[in-house]
Amino acid sequence: MRWWGEGLSASLPDGLRKLFRSDPPRLVLHMQDGQQGSVLWEQDGKQQERGNFLLTDTDASLTDFVPSRAAGKPYQVELRLGQGQVLQMQRHFPEAVKDNLRQVVGYQLDRLTPFTTENALFDAQILRHDKTRKEVLADIYVAPRHVVDRLVRQMTDAGIDGVDVISVGETAGKVRLGREQDAAATRGWSMIPLYLFIGALALSLLAPLGYKFRRLEQVETALAEVRKSSAEQMTVRDKLMEAEDALHFLEEKRRTSPVALDVVEKLSTDIPDHTWLERLSLDGRMLEIRGESGKALNLIDILEEAPEFADVRFKSPVTRNKDNGRDRFHIEATVEVAHAE
Repeated sequence: MRWWGEGLSASLPDGLRKLFRSDPPRLVLHMQDGQQGSVLWEQDGKQQERGNFLLTDTDASLTDFVPSRAAGKPYQVELRLGQGQVLQMQRHFPEAVKDNLRQVVGYQLDRLTPFTTENALFDAQILRHDKTRKEVLADIYVAPRHVVDRLVRQMTDAGIDGVDVISVGETAGKVRLGREQDAAATRGWSMIPLYLFIGALALSLLAPLGYKFRRLEQVETALAEVRKSSAEQMTVRDKLMEAEDALHFLEEKRRTSPVALDVVEKLSTDIPDHTWLERLSLDGRMLEIRGESGKALNLIDILEEAPEFADVRFKSPVTRNKDNGRDRFHIEATVEVAHAE
């Protein structure tokens, strides 16, 4: 249900989305260095400077910077790291990874940086998409986990129990380090617009069904009148027999011909995580796939073990992608059709 709500909210325009979800107020500690930073209060898209804060000052408390009008009300706490606390770099990736860029960066983090996913927080955003070269340029931000943990402990000592968001200062808080700390899950839903939207959605789904049921009743009435005449009955029977033959024909074609959707589903289940496809074509029973893999030679064995594929082979030699060290492959196979018993 939460996944459905998040996807529905993301599909709405920005102006309409505000009617359904509202961001809670946020107390932002923007670090200048490892000891001090400026405190900001963000609410309703507006930002207010609240002063400077020194983490080593044991007599001060960050809660003192919360405006009096927000006292006792819920708000989020954001730790915004400075430039000296975050490693920033740019790398090119194949355009096929643009929808799961952060996951791909996580796989290669120990190769791109001195850190691993266990000892660092990171995020990545697409800076530019070159459709001619079929690649994307991404900004990668990495912060050592021990640095973030130390700052969080110091904020706890200063009276802040928990940090909701960890961001990067140069991106105005748009880059979030650590998806588990994404504050989107804590946004409040406005229930009245949500109920109205659900009601409208239900009406848009039920209206076509009502129309179809009404049309069905009209058809049944017409058929009842047609049955009064034997000649007309024979015409209707002939039409029904033709429709049945057409249905059998379609079912037979479904059993004897591979369906592209079934092939895609099988490939997405069998291929390993270090492999992604760039192109898939199905001509009759002849399947061709192109892509990149950390171990392209193993793909032949994986596909040959699947009963859905036969005559699996490389259509062209495997080459090496110099940018990411992966193997480029072009595999051809025959799709075996499952026959009903």
